[in-house]
Amino acid sequence: MSEKNRFLITLPALGEGHHELELKADTGFFASRGCAEVLEADVTAYIDIDVRHGAYEIGITCQGSISIPCDRCLEPMPLEVDEDYDVTVRYGEEYEEKDDTIVIPEDETVFDLSPLVADTVLLSIPLRHVHPAGECNPEMVKIMKNHTAEESDSEDGI
Repeated sequence: MSEKNRFLITLPALGEGHHELELKADTGFFASRGCAEVLEADVTAYIDIDVRHGAYEIGITCQGSISIPCDRCLEPMPLEVDEDYDVTVRYGEEYEEKDDTIVIPEDETVFDLSPLVADTVLLSIPLRHVHPAGECNPEMVKIMKNHTAEESDSEDGI
């Protein structure tokens, strides 16, 4: 099964009740989506789908780890991922996203989970991601110190 196809689900084929999927989001998954900030990935997405009266309640739990560049030294740093996201998918006249509901056109039978899985992981990345003190690349820290301006005691900053 191709990288993209494993995240596609045929909604009408799911009968009423509970369904479970387990999907891997690895380095290739994020690279294929153009997520350059994810250098490496080993994430499992656990998908729970409850089908009731034509509505699909989808629960996504992403667990694993990714590697992202440190904001300070640019070296890879590990980040543990353990995030959940719940969404309801319904059929309607045209595509619409509102709060935690996605409405898809009635003629679409296949739903792509890959954007939801990728967003769940990407939203777990903190705004500022740096190594703990003392763990940055020492060569890069040295270069940064050479290019950092000294603070001045004068009022005009000179």
